[in-house]
This record gives sequence, structure tokens and C-alpha cells, in this order.
Amino acid sequence: MKIINQQKGSALVIALLIMGILMTMALGLSNLVIREVKINSDIIGSEKAYYSAEAGIESAMLDLHQNIQGYEVEKTGISDPELGLDFEYSIKNRTKVIPYMDTEIINPQIAMGLPKEYLYNVLNLNESVTIPLFTINQSGQTVPVTDFRVEYFMPDDTLAQNWLEKNWTTADIPILRWKIIGLNKNPPDGKKTFITESIGDYIGVSPGSNETSPSCLGTEDALNKFIDVGGINYQAACINGIWFCARESYFFGIGESGGLETRKYSAGTDNIEIYNCNTGNPLRIYDFIAGAEKHENNYLTLTNVFNPVVLSGYSDYEKINKAKIYYRIIIPNDNEYIVREQAKITSTGYFRTLRKQIEAFIKPNTFMPVFNFSLYRTDVKSSNDLESPEGFK
Repeated sequence: MKIINQQKGSALVIALLIMGILMTMALGLSNLVIREVKINSDIIGSEKAYYSAEAGIESAMLDLHQNIQGYEVEKTGISDPELGLDFEYSIKNRTKVIPYMDTEIINPQIAMGLPKEYLYNVLNLNESVTIPLFTINQSGQTVPVTDFRVEYFMPDDTLAQNWLEKNWTTADIPILRWKIIGLNKNPPDGKKTFITESIGDYIGVSPGSNETSPSCLGTEDALNKFIDVGGINYQAACINGIWFCARESYFFGIGESGGLETRKYSAGTDNIEIYNCNTGNPLRIYDFIAGAEKHENNYLTLTNVFNPVVLSGYSDYEKINKAKIYYRIIIPNDNEYIVREQAKITSTGYFRTLRKQIEAFIKPNTFMPVFNFSLYRTDVKSSNDLESPEGFK
């Protein structure tokens, strides 16, 4: 009997099928490997971009340290393939309002809905704050503030009975001490490059002052100027006008003999009318910072000098806690700014097509460590050594 084989070439077909399956698996595995390599490469590249951005933060901090009040830069950076660095950064360091409200972080409607919490700083009992009334532009020139307004209030102005019996209000009681210090670069003797002079006063707070109708201190022209910053409307709603002059000021003048002497401006009276700038011989704030007695590089200092004893119906702890002054500073004129409480740095690092962005807020004269440091001593000889001011002995 003759047997006919009908399966010629079947082995070839099976081999081809197996090869196809193996090739498919190999391609799938290779895609997985390639994808994994790309992911790992992106992770490494992302870290390189991040550390480049961190290097930008460090460079910006060095810029702030080496420059003076109000230094800003729109965009600068380094692109050095040999160092593996590619970053750019910007610094925002000026503002027209303190406290500065970053409306990219806080919604303007939220800020305006809770003005006491967002639009005022707090000056605690015996605390002081000093603000430069000038900035430095990109050319290194001083840009002075010629008009400003300080708005302030106290959350509780209930006086004790013995103060009420005198018909006194919080306007009669020293609550806020202000002082402006500036440089006179044209002293009358003509021998010195500059001398430091100052004006200042102790002032109260108008009864009924609050976050929407505060008491005000500053220059006359700043009283009725409205400004809009980042979508927040700062209305000039000062209650009972504005404190715009000093009862006392200290600076040099020409004496009878032609030499230098200290002149003290004072109303010389103890009644409430001493706050009237037409009484005695006060000096207006505007005259000191920009007018007839113009000074340069002026600094404004505010101090909470409130005496909690005048409050009524509270424990000593509650009195101290309520002895707070809420304040904000407004610069209404165009092209005039003051320095932010915190400079905002935005740094972007690049690596190929990858980018990382970091934002940091830096207070003046502070250091934000980016790296970790180990603190240790190298002068210890043995565990029996004793520490002394001169080192270990």
C-alpha cells in the first residue's frame, strides 16, 4: 500500500509562526526597554533641570545680597553646557503697598472680603518696624518716595473709667510713635558730606477707626489718592483727616555765631491742640522728605507705644493681647515704590526639552539654605576636653 504524506512544509510554517511570535515579543520588550530608558532619562533630566532652577535661586539671593534697597531684575540667567547649568530668574522686590498682597496666590476678592486679615500687618506692643522710603533703580540711582500714607487702627478702643472721666479718647493717648530719619547732604557749614537728621511724634488713634475707616499718617497730598494694586482697591477713607506734621524734630541749623546748633521744633503746650500743625512751630512731613527741608534716603520707623492700662474690663493678659496696632503703608504716586517685606524670586531651570520652575520668598538680610550642612568642631582632642569661649581645652 502506498502512503502519501500531505504535511510537506508544515515544519517551516510552524517555525515561521514561532519566529513571528518571538519577534513580536522581542519588539514588545524592546519598546518597554526603550520607554523605560526614556522615562529614566526624563527623570534624570528633570532632576538636572530642578537643580539648575535651584542654582538660579542661589544666584538671585546673591544678587539681592550684593545690591541695595529695591533691587529688581526682569529676567537674567546662565546657560553653560560645560557646567551643565541652564537657568533664568527674575526678582520682584518693589511694591506700592505694605503688606504686599500677591494676587497670584490670594484671590483679590478674598483679600478685600477680609481686609483685617489680609491687607494689614500687625504691630504688637513695644514692637517696631522700619521701612525705607526709597528704592534703587537699575542704574543705581535713588528713587525717593515723596508722598505716602500709613493707615492704622486698633481693634479695641474701650477706655477705662478713670480715663473717660477726663473726657479723654484714644486720640489723646500716645499709641503710635513715628519717626523719619534722613540724610541732609547740604549741611549749612558746607564741610560735611552729609548729616543724619530726624523728625517724629507720638500720636493717638481716632475713635471708631477700623479696617475700612482707619486713622492716617503721612503727607497731605496722599490723603485723597486712590490706587489699585493687583485688582485690590485701596480707598483713601481716612477718618478725621491725616496726621501730616511733627510736633518735634531734630536737625542742624545755623547758630548766631555761624556754627552748628541743634534746633528743636516743639509746640510747647500739653493740650490736644498741639496736634494742629498751625500751632507752635511744627515741621510737615512733606517738607522733610521732599519739600523745603528735603532729605535723602529717608527711613520711616513705627513703634507700638500703647499703654494697655487704659483698656477697661480685661485681664492683664487680655490687655496685652488687645494692644495691637493694625497698619499698612500706601505709596500712591506713579513711579514711586517701597521695598517689599519679602522679595519674590522665580527661577526656571532647563535641560534639553525639560523645564522646572521654583518660586521663593526671601526676607531682607536673611538666608534661606538650599543645601544641608553638617555643623561640627575640629578642635576636640579627646572626650575629656572641656569647652570654653576660646575653644576646647
